[in-house]
Parts: sequence; structure tokens; C-alpha cells
Amino acid sequence: MHTRLIIFLLVVGSLVAVQTSSVFALSPHGPTAKSGSVGIRLIAAATTAASNPLANTYIVDRLAPGTTLIRRVEVDNDTKANVDVSVYPAAASVVRGSFVFAPGHGENELSSWASLSHAELHLAPGDEALDTFTVTVPEDAPSGPQYGVLWAQVSARPTVAGGGGVTLVNRVGVRMYLSVGPGGAPASNFTIGSLRAEHTATGESLVVSTVHNSGHATLDLSGDLTLSRGPDGLRAGPIAATLGAVLAPGVSEPVTVGLTSGLPRGPWRADLSLSSGSLQRSANATITFPLNVGAVNVSTTSGFPMSIVLIAALFFLILIAALALMTFRHRSRRS
Repeated sequence: MHTRLIIFLLVVGSLVAVQTSSVFALSPHGPTAKSGSVGIRLIAAATTAASNPLANTYIVDRLAPGTTLIRRVEVDNDTKANVDVSVYPAAASVVRGSFVFAPGHGENELSSWASLSHAELHLAPGDEALDTFTVTVPEDAPSGPQYGVLWAQVSARPTVAGGGGVTLVNRVGVRMYLSVGPGGAPASNFTIGSLRAEHTATGESLVVSTVHNSGHATLDLSGDLTLSRGPDGLRAGPIAATLGAVLAPGVSEPVTVGLTSGLPRGPWRADLSLSSGSLQRSANATITFPLNVGAVNVSTTSGFPMSIVLIAALFFLILIAALALMTFRHRSRRS
């Protein structure tokens, strides 16, 4: 599986406009619709994070301090013009479930550890070239996740006389998810919090929870919700859950499932299942959607109906009262 991300940066003075596309490419005369593209792809290699689904597309590995990672990438030119491609590493981060690229050649620790065998590639139309990417981790590197991106960039010079005008930059990249620490692949784990039934101001019914990455690897999560044991035996789902694309270690993010309008209040048995590669977790509860707009109903755990919980609590209180009465009578008789 190969993923391409092509970003055009239109710069006029200090104004920057960003758009994404896969049918535009840069030529010496500017972008031409459907003229091809400049692409970069990762050559498959053995990795300690083979079970991580991110490793199918991106540079994903676990590195001990003092070790070296070597990967090869292929850059191709599908345009009808000669292009000079600049290849370089840059910083990235994971913010609120999204992979965020640093502007320009922004650096972080990971990008400072990286180098390439060819920083500039000259490609004829239809040509392709291999480049070797190396990451050398310092002996004193701190443990933890590191994020970056390997860019292949083509720039078009301004066509206005005197150096003014518009500069177009075309970048296509491969993300990097690396973890620094001893041993093999970092342990992956996550937990799902309690399920809550909500009724939004727009009248939408939601099931909401929180997922926490309790492991040491970045996760690529997906999942769905199923409702069963509803009024008159109704069922609904599976319904896709909405959550961030990636979840960094130690981070918690909300999980939301929007439901169709007109769904009965319940009670329902809600089963939420999430997975990242072969790692799977689930949570279930009995929920009832609130009557009031903007209200929240906290679910009972493990699918026990609320009536059973209330009956058990009432029985416990009666038992305590009976024991207290017996103790009082016994002491009165002795007196």
C-alpha cells in the first residue's frame, strides 16, 4: 500500500494558501491540470513494528540509542517536464489525533538525526530514482516517540521579470513514526472509558467515550458501535466511530458515535469495539438517551440494567438497617 500526499504552497509576500491534490503537478511553467505528479514511496523493509498497521505505509520502527536505521525510497516523475527534486527530512508532531507537519524545513530531534544519500535528484519525464534514508540515534537520545516526515519537493521559479510574482512549491512526503528505547517493538495497549449517552442541541443522539493510549507505541485506531436489546428487541449498527487518525502514547482522545434521528431512548446495550492492527479492545454498557437537549446520561457498567443496580442498592440498605435494629434491641434487653 502506498500513500501519496501532494501539498501546494502558494506564496505571495507573507500570504500562504494550502490545498491538496493528486491530479496537479509542477512543470517549469507552473501547475498543469492532469499532467501527472511527482511521487515518493517507501521500499518495503523488515521492521520491528511489523504488527503496527502504520508500518504498511510509513517509516515505523523501534530504535535503541546508538543504533542506525536505513530505509530506501523511490521518487518518480510522472510529469511531461524535467524536474529537480529536493529530498529532505523535516519535523512533525501528533496533535489532538492529527499528524501535523512543521512548516518549511522545520527541525526536531528526529529530523536532525536523519540524512540522505542524495539531497537533490534530477528526473526526466517518466523517470524514477532510488534514495537512501538514514537515521542515526545518538547514544544520549531520550526515550519516547519521535515524529517526522521525509519530503520530496519541487519548486517553480517566479515568471515575473525582476524576481517578483508567485513561487509554487510542490511537496510529497512519507511520514515517520519512530520510538527510541531498548528492546524490540514498544508494547501497544489502550483502554476505553465508560460510555455516555448524549442529546445535542441540534437533536442528535450520541454515544461518547474516551480512549487512552496506555502503551508505548503510536496507534492507528478504528472501530464501531452496536446497539442491541433495545425496546421491542430492536438492534442498530454496527455504526462507525469517529476518532482521531493517530493516538500518541500517554494521550487520551474522545470517541464519538452519531446515531440516526428517531432512535428510541432505550434502554439499550451498547458495545463499542476499537482496534489498532491486531490489538483489539471493547467496552459495553446499558445506556438510555436523555430527554432534555444537551443532557448527558452516564451508563451503567458491564451491561447490567439500572433496575438491577437500584434493587441491589435498596436491598443492601435494608440489610444494614435490619442489622442495626437487631443490635439496638439486643443491647436494650441486656440493660
